[in-house]
Amino acid sequence: MSVLLLSSKTNVPHSMSEAVERTRLYDTFSNNTLKKVTILRAPAGYGKTTLLSQWLKQTKEQIAWVSVDPADNDPIRYWTYVVHAVAHASQSELDKVLKPLFQSQDVATFEFLIDALLHEFNAMEATLHIVMDDYHLIENTLIHQMMTQFIEQLPEHVHVYLTTRTALPLPIAKWRAKQWVCEFNTDQLRFTHQEAKQFYAMKNLTLHNQETLQLIVERTEGWIAGLLLASLSTNPESERHWHMQAQPYVSEFLLQEIITTLSPPTQEFLLRTSLLNELEPSICNKLTQRIDSYELLGELEEKGLFIVRLQSTKPVFRYHHLFAEVLQSEFKRRYSVQQVTKFASDTATLLHDIGDFISAIELALQHDLFELADLWITEHLVELYLAGQTATFMRWLHQLRSDSYTVPYEMLVMGVITSLSTLDIDVASSLMQELEIRQHTEQWMDKKENEAIAYIYETVKAYAIISTGGDLQIAKEIIQKQHTKGAVPSRWDEVPMQYNIFEYKLLRTSIGSKGKLPTMEDGTAIANFFRETTTIITAFSYGVSAESLYERNLLDLAKKEVELAIQYGHQYSDPGLLIPMYLLKAKIYITEKQLISAQAMLMQVKDVVKEKHWVMTLRIMQAYCYVLAGDSKSAEMELLATKTKQPFWMLVYARLLLLKEQPEDALMIVIQTKTKAQQDHQVATIMEASVLEVICHNRIGNTDVALNILHEALEQAAPYFYIRTFLDETEIHPLLERYFKQLQVDGSKRKSISLYYLQQLQITYSTNIELDNILTPREQEVFNLLAEGVTNREIAEQLDLSEGTVRVYLSTIYSKLGVKSRTKAILFKKQ
Repeated sequence: MSVLLLSSKTNVPHSMSEAVERTRLYDTFSNNTLKKVTILRAPAGYGKTTLLSQWLKQTKEQIAWVSVDPADNDPIRYWTYVVHAVAHASQSELDKVLKPLFQSQDVATFEFLIDALLHEFNAMEATLHIVMDDYHLIENTLIHQMMTQFIEQLPEHVHVYLTTRTALPLPIAKWRAKQWVCEFNTDQLRFTHQEAKQFYAMKNLTLHNQETLQLIVERTEGWIAGLLLASLSTNPESERHWHMQAQPYVSEFLLQEIITTLSPPTQEFLLRTSLLNELEPSICNKLTQRIDSYELLGELEEKGLFIVRLQSTKPVFRYHHLFAEVLQSEFKRRYSVQQVTKFASDTATLLHDIGDFISAIELALQHDLFELADLWITEHLVELYLAGQTATFMRWLHQLRSDSYTVPYEMLVMGVITSLSTLDIDVASSLMQELEIRQHTEQWMDKKENEAIAYIYETVKAYAIISTGGDLQIAKEIIQKQHTKGAVPSRWDEVPMQYNIFEYKLLRTSIGSKGKLPTMEDGTAIANFFRETTTIITAFSYGVSAESLYERNLLDLAKKEVELAIQYGHQYSDPGLLIPMYLLKAKIYITEKQLISAQAMLMQVKDVVKEKHWVMTLRIMQAYCYVLAGDSKSAEMELLATKTKQPFWMLVYARLLLLKEQPEDALMIVIQTKTKAQQDHQVATIMEASVLEVICHNRIGNTDVALNILHEALEQAAPYFYIRTFLDETEIHPLLERYFKQLQVDGSKRKSISLYYLQQLQITYSTNIELDNILTPREQEVFNLLAEGVTNREIAEQLDLSEGTVRVYLSTIYSKLGVKSRTKAILFKKQ
């Protein structure tokens, strides 16, 4: 069973035939269509939804409508509905094109998703209106960030509408300054005297006199819900006494003047169905033991009783939020706690039985039916992960824990995995701590029924230790224990773990530590850990290793790892591994002066890749090859066809601008990309952008600035041993030569950079750094003997020192050279 998409959420609400035509507001809409966003903000009952649906339907243009509810506080679920609505409105396959991107809760993936969505919008020509109705129900910070990115980069033919009861956590002040936003507030939305008169006339209601109408308009202050309440009242005195039933008393008025006047069976129907987000007649029949729900809902709608008909393939209604809140409050007042709980359980079970398990679980949690929610979450956990809606699961998990409910082990383990994948280390640590405490008190990992999830947890724990820079020996012991025990089959075996959704380098992913390359020793140890079993993470370990070895200029080793990673990529049919490896293979070809081979390979791979965003990545790499070949025209064609804000595109575009002798424009692009990479702690991109920044400044004539930036880049690169990023940009080579010569004259800058790293980088050039300025004469004596293979005892005897003093000297030498072992020190001396 897949996660159910409710079609009624993406259909434009039906407008009543007797709705007032609000021409003055239509004109405001019409005059502001070139702005990016329209926001309608007012309390409940001011006709925001009705007004918007009326206006948009008369435009005869494409309308993508999303009715937001609290369950949409999951970025994957929210944007799934948005994309589904746009695909339906535009009669396109947009949802299918972007489907591969709905698999991860990683922030970088969300940014790429918005870029990809905007890229598709740019290819469309028809005007598109996108509505997020009741957006105030969104509390997820990531969704707000994505909406900001989305709105600020919208093309001219796309317009967004947000309806809300409250102020929104969006940069509206900035949008006002840029004249991007049109706003409707309470003053604009309230009915005028003339509109109120028209409203009563269309409902065939006769008021005693104009003074009565004026009194109602004044007392309600044009509040549309208030006018409707007055029209629904059966109390003939209510017109005169409406001023006593103003907006603050709406609940009391609804009960006294509207609900209690209905027949008891109708009241019972309203109360019992108030727990439903949607009123589908067949479901209402089952819930209320009736057979005429459709007729009753239609009759209530005709009376204007705060019921909205949703346009759908089948008749579906919903209560106005204001009305639903009053009904639910009255439901709890009339019935005992036990009765309310029982009915909530029956309603949730019915929703679950028809496939809407998300609404069922939400309702169960609202009424503290934790055991029922636990049962259903466990049943559908794999489906949630396959749908990418892990944020929804985490919200449920947090609620269960906050209510002191004993959460099943499987949920806690999957919570750890989710938290680690989104780099939420604090949450992951809290969940792991609970699992460890319960192991101590309950020995849950030792029980047969938990062996599968215990195996997963131990593997995840080893990965957590490695990814957070913990004790590798502990991780190694865990992996070895797992290897000895052997894999335990579970229902999670067929769930693909998405380590890379879109990144062109694995070093930009969490599994690649965002470019923080480990030392050779640690990197080898980590790779060996994950290669003791054949899994998808084993495959990615080859990919990360290949990129790391290439960056260290160990090309022969890198080529072997690339080929193994490509084999695994085909075995698992994982483009997230394959595409970065083919890009790396192309770079190796280029390093070996085989540009034509690189281009031919990219063309062949592009022809067999299905996912559109990966095809775009390959085309950007083709543009990079064209730049290297000096073919600016072909490079520009590829880049125009793949335009995005992603760093790969931005930096290739900067290279194209340099090729076209536009260094100032290139510098702006590079600085933007570098700043974003610094915010995201993306080391690999910081390094690449810094090298291009050096080239731009040098081209402009700011050579001193270029050398200073080069020094800063080398300082950042040294801890992670970045080499190829500098060597691949041939234009920077003369500046490197000049930099190294400056170090010989002025060694002050050298103190902040590992000498071993500088020596390795300098191998490509003829300049050598003299050790005389680094080591004292005595340290050089010790170092020379060390390089000859002499033991510590023999060094001590030859130099008349104690072995302890020799160890101190060696520690100082290692520190000055930037190495950590005897072997590396000897290798340094030989080089």
